Amino acid sequence: MDQLAFGCVRRAVLVCAAFFLRLIRWLQASYWVPNARPHPPDTLNHSKWGTHRYITVQNIKLHYVEQGSSSKPLMLFLHGLPDFWYSWRYQMHEFSKDYWTVALDLPGMGRSEPPAHSVTYKLSNLARLVCSLITALGKSECVLVGNGAGSILGWHIVNQYPDRVSRYVLLGVPSEAILQQLYQRGAIPIATLLRSAFLLYAGELPTLLARTDDYAMFNDLLGPGAKPQDLEAYKYTFAQPAALGHALAAFRENFADFFLEEYEYRVRKPANTPGLFLFREEDCFGQTPEEYMSLLTDAYEPLETRFVARVGRFMHQDDPKTVNKLIGEFLGMNVTRPKRPLGDGPEKQVIVKEVCGNCHENAHRKPAEAHHEKCVENCDGQAHRYVFDKVRIPICS
Repeated sequence: MDQLAFGCVRRAVLVCAAFFLRLIRWLQASYWVPNARPHPPDTLNHSKWGTHRYITVQNIKLHYVEQGSSSKPLMLFLHGLPDFWYSWRYQMHEFSKDYWTVALDLPGMGRSEPPAHSVTYKLSNLARLVCSLITALGKSECVLVGNGAGSILGWHIVNQYPDRVSRYVLLGVPSEAILQQLYQRGAIPIATLLRSAFLLYAGELPTLLARTDDYAMFNDLLGPGAKPQDLEAYKYTFAQPAALGHALAAFRENFADFFLEEYEYRVRKPANTPGLFLFREEDCFGQTPEEYMSLLTDAYEPLETRFVARVGRFMHQDDPKTVNKLIGEFLGMNVTRPKRPLGDGPEKQVIVKEVCGNCHENAHRKPAEAHHEKCVENCDGQAHRYVFDKVRIPICS
């Protein structure tokens, strides 16, 4: 009993000490003011990672890094949030022997120009942008690789533009439709939903907190095994003006749609594009791996799934050897399963959202029924009026 009491007292003292140390740290000015980084770290411009190039697509100047010959098949990498092209350095080098590897900075991320309107960040608009990029690079299709939010975008492209994807490899995060099923089951932790609500409603506070303790959030994201030069690469990139704000804007544009009443539909029939999904135990949302994988394989066929142990959110950086091996095995596979016609299988309705800049700017100042000059053909004009007015789960891609 004495030992138990002593243990409780000791634990209470440690907790109080940690609290007061954190409080003192918060009161220090240096906690809120990150270190100045006027120059990029050498690793961002090292030739071993590839050649930096720019291309203008849909009036947005995009930055990408390439390796390999453009005469080879295109392998296109999509990063998550907050992230940028550097995330894929190990995969670009590994597969440049057989592919033209291109790691894109999404609009407003890294060195890419930000869009004129945040509505560009909607999945449907980003998907069109990526498809336009594939065309601008002189290709008709690509091997698509994504992680995190880049995976959600990748699923959307596979759903809506299967002819632009020969194969795909997506890491960590399922499609929006699967996330909605998990939400309906109550599988998404309340802490995750609260964090998302904080990012959605807390104004500029999330970006302010992200800068604290010299961008310590990247120490957590990259994990204890991150090299100092890699941490500096992330901290320098997201210390640039409005860099964190653009990542937050991309999240807000799409999280709101998670609860948006469907208002415009198109029929999406099952594609037959071969795919690979890599996941961690933490990605299963409390489901058993078998239950979690059945949600994906029932909706996407043919789809291979592989478990990656002892990695964080950036598994392709934490354990590039294992991830590269799994991707290489998948790309080397001969798909013997016959492709089924696109007309076979159940039809699924998906939202096709496109809101032009005029409607986006005037959504709360003009009648919802009023369309504006220069509206795109299928602009609804009401998207932002109905956000959270009627909370229900849409059927999304």
